[in-house]
Amino acid sequence: MAAVKKSAPSRKARPKSAVSRPKKREEAKAYFRAKLIEATIEGIARHGFSGLSVSRLADYSGLSRGMVNLHFERKQVLLLQVLKHLADVYRAGWQAAVERAGDDPAKRLAALVEYDVIRDGHGSNTLTAWLAFRQEAITNPIYRPLCDTREAAFFGTVKSLCAALIKQGGYKLKPDIAALGITFLLEGLWLDWALDTERYDAKTGREVCLAHLSAIFPQHFGKGVRSARS
Repeated sequence: MAAVKKSAPSRKARPKSAVSRPKKREEAKAYFRAKLIEATIEGIARHGFSGLSVSRLADYSGLSRGMVNLHFERKQVLLLQVLKHLADVYRAGWQAAVERAGDDPAKRLAALVEYDVIRDGHGSNTLTAWLAFRQEAITNPIYRPLCDTREAAFFGTVKSLCAALIKQGGYKLKPDIAALGITFLLEGLWLDWALDTERYDAKTGREVCLAHLSAIFPQHFGKGVRSARS
């Protein structure tokens, strides 16, 4: 996949975390799980799925090979844990952005689009791993429910916001059609980012999205960037 980084792994000793390892069993379990998830994300971003190995996970996490095997005996279990983590973080991010926008459906939709366009708070490894899972989901259906373009929470939110705007403005447009157009536009921007992260321009991406929103919801977004983000 084009988004996967091919840089060589570093075998240098990693600096110890400033946070000491917890002593209680449940806290320790969560600590090791977080370390392995972080290491797996880095491993996928650097080497793809085929290059993911226990030795690399041990290297990136700072844990022993035995510890890696102890907590995740099967690779598939580990990958599902990581994908669920990525999906949960992504969902929490855009939902928080929407809630911060208040009650106005236009501002809520603009906030959701802005979150997706700017990639605010997303690290390069996280985005690359997320896109790698989506690529893998084409041939591995076990991943699809967690990274589907029409994932219920995301698509349902976009559709409900479009329905609210259609009702307010009396637009001759079906909510599901409007929602699909916005979702596919955002998908295209994700692909553009994946193919060339240096070329990707968030400012241009925002302008493209707002031009589309202005075309389908002119009463709400026709005045451009300020009306959508004020």
